Amino acid sequence: MMRTLLISIISTLIFNTQLFAQNELDRTRIIFKSGKYSKSTHIDIEIHGVGIAEMMASGSKSFDGARWIKFSKLFSYQLSDGDGTKEVYFKFKDIDGNESKVLMKKIILDSTPPSDISVKIDVPTKYFTDPNSLKVGVILGHKGAKYFQISNTSAFHGNKWRLIQDEYIEWDLAPGDDGKRKIYARYRDQAGNITSVVTDEIIVDRTAPFGGKITINDGEKISNRQDHQVNLSFFCRQADSMIVAQSSNFEGGEWIPYVTKKTYKVSEGDGIKQVFVKYKDVAGNQTQTYSSSISFDTNAPKNISLTIDQGAEFTNNINKLVSLNIDGDDAAMMMISNKSSFQGAHWQQLKPSINEWKLNGEADGMKYVYVKFKDEAGNISRPIRASIELKRGF
Repeated sequence: MMRTLLISIISTLIFNTQLFAQNELDRTRIIFKSGKYSKSTHIDIEIHGVGIAEMMASGSKSFDGARWIKFSKLFSYQLSDGDGTKEVYFKFKDIDGNESKVLMKKIILDSTPPSDISVKIDVPTKYFTDPNSLKVGVILGHKGAKYFQISNTSAFHGNKWRLIQDEYIEWDLAPGDDGKRKIYARYRDQAGNITSVVTDEIIVDRTAPFGGKITINDGEKISNRQDHQVNLSFFCRQADSMIVAQSSNFEGGEWIPYVTKKTYKVSEGDGIKQVFVKYKDVAGNQTQTYSSSISFDTNAPKNISLTIDQGAEFTNNINKLVSLNIDGDDAAMMMISNKSSFQGAHWQQLKPSINEWKLNGEADGMKYVYVKFKDEAGNISRPIRASIELKRGF
């Protein structure tokens, strides 16, 4: 009776010990060093357990082809080829031969970097003109990425990996003078696969064209053209386009390609005409407003008159000399002749009087003097004449 009881107690102790050992083995903790993902079929596994003497790992639940190996807290395992979720099965055994239940842990094999990658500076043109900031929007393009790295240099020095939370970010371009700026980006997935580098560029141009000017009719001060056409000359360094108008707000004007010469029609009527111009470079930077003016006078001198010897009816001056009184109102020049054809006459400065003008012809009789006037604009009046009878008695 005692022997039977003792055997029963021993058997119970052995069973409980085996059960305890198996429970301990079942609590073995398996850690994939790469985490939930791996970019390589070769993975490192860390085992944490009590009383383990041997272990077995396999990609099959039936452990086909697997064998027991000596326990090692850290060992390497080869996953099967092909991206996707992999199941790795484990069994453990202690020194007494007690085996754990089958344990399984999943890992995702991802050996392919993110695809469809791009980076784009979000501006309407390839030029950046903001004079106060170098901050731009950047659009991230990718498929399958978890992190990104962005930099103003291809070395990415000092730029950390950042979690992708939005496809649009703000970024400060490299400081410095105007010129080309580049940004560089690359992407990384959860497995650690890193893409190649993608880039985009923009031209920083915050400087308006300079040295601008406009000249009308090569600098002439007055014009008498009836059609009110003028010849405009333009100059501005680094200009790409310009806008021309007769109002300083350029009402009705349109931007046109930059030229150095242009025919332009000013508004009708005499008086001072002013023409305004602004220049713009290819980036859109605009200059200040420049202007030039010219006076239009399309009317010949008026209120013109000519009298001989104060309006006398005759003269008996033996040398045929008379005095002329001349009035040309707004005239600047005059031409006087004894012939209606003005043959041999020349333009001269306007004078209010000429004291000794010699009449034409040898014989006495009716004598005529002709005059016409020209203003500063070049307008010429109609000819007028005055007459006097020469009576010398021979």
